[in-house]
Amino acid sequence: MSMDWKDSSFWKAAAKRGAQVLFSLVLMMALFFFFAGRLDLPLAWLFFGLYFVSLALNMVIFLKYNPEVIEARSEIIKGEMKWWDKIYAVLYMLFLLAIPIVCGIDVHFQASALGFGYYLAGILLFVAGWSFTSWALVSNKFFEGSVRIQKERGHTVVSTGPYAIIRHPGYAGMIVLYAATPLGLGSLYGLVPALLLAAAFIFRTHFEDEMLQRELKGYKEYAKKTRYRLIPFVW
Repeated sequence: MSMDWKDSSFWKAAAKRGAQVLFSLVLMMALFFFFAGRLDLPLAWLFFGLYFVSLALNMVIFLKYNPEVIEARSEIIKGEMKWWDKIYAVLYMLFLLAIPIVCGIDVHFQASALGFGYYLAGILLFVAGWSFTSWALVSNKFFEGSVRIQKERGHTVVSTGPYAIIRHPGYAGMIVLYAATPLGLGSLYGLVPALLLAAAFIFRTHFEDEMLQRELKGYKEYAKKTRYRLIPFVW
């Protein structure tokens, strides 16, 4: 898509989206270090630094390849939310905030005491999850924060890129990314809320996929061709 660089409404949306993601990162950092009770955790700082770099890279990539997704995701909620999407939104916020809290408590009491190998695994998984999610966002201009049929934008089925592998690659990438976070912060107990967050994504995927098959033209045919929703050869 070509973008009008003089479009002030777009830049307002971009600034709003940038503020949203930066706030979420700062909040996660604040919760983690508060409950850890200390700041002298260089590996945690490095992990959050990687998180910040990934967010900055996303903005640059989307500005070049899919600026529409920035505008779409600047409005977290558009239209009336489905009952199941409301449940998901609550679960998402609860489990997302629980991850840094549990990790911080774990680090404070040194319950896990993970070695550097776990940290490295967390970094690698984070990069993998971020890359897959970013690929999905670049490929799909209809990737909004809430689930709906975007009739005013000519909503069509996206079947290229990662969508040729699984039907909901953005969610799959985020599951891996959030599962990597506890390892990057030195906590095994943090995997508990991360797994609960994964369950919330699975919950949303189930109902979203059913809705798309009912309401989005061509999606049933796409689902027959791309059989798996989140995990190839499994589901």
